[in-house]
Amino acid sequence: MKPYSEYSAEELAMERLFIRWVRFPNDLPIQSFWENWLVQHPHMNETVHTARQLVEQASAWNSEDLSGEEAGSLWTKIRSSIERLPDVEPLDPSLRSIAANWYFFRWSAGVCATGLLIMLWYFLEPTPINNRLFEPLPIKTDSVQVDSSADSLRSTINLQKDLSNK
Repeated sequence: MKPYSEYSAEELAMERLFIRWVRFPNDLPIQSFWENWLVQHPHMNETVHTARQLVEQASAWNSEDLSGEEAGSLWTKIRSSIERLPDVEPLDPSLRSIAANWYFFRWSAGVCATGLLIMLWYFLEPTPINNRLFEPLPIKTDSVQVDSSADSLRSTINLQKDLSNK
């Protein structure tokens, strides 16, 4: 940002701090800043005066003050200035290949990342616990035979179901 002393009236009129000073002159910190600045830069009095007028005119402007003819001519000026804007020039062939490669790389990385996330979700998703695994098995006989192996020795244990009612 260049110093205010190098600004033209139009540039100064577009500065937020200057606009605030013109529109709200009772704001003491801003008022003291600009008054001190004018004391230090007396050669800018005419520029400040012109910029102040520009801000006041822009602030006082009301779109309802325009007649239909004035609004039409304003739109005509806007359209003609848009038509005078330069067209977008095509990319240089060397830059076009770089841009195409960059787009291909971005899309490829996105597709790969999406595939990886889907695979991780599929393979790392916790399986629901089947509650039937924890239900006691029904025993249909009165005795159960359990084989236990320890160092190639086998012993059979017979458990008798207590059928007496206590």
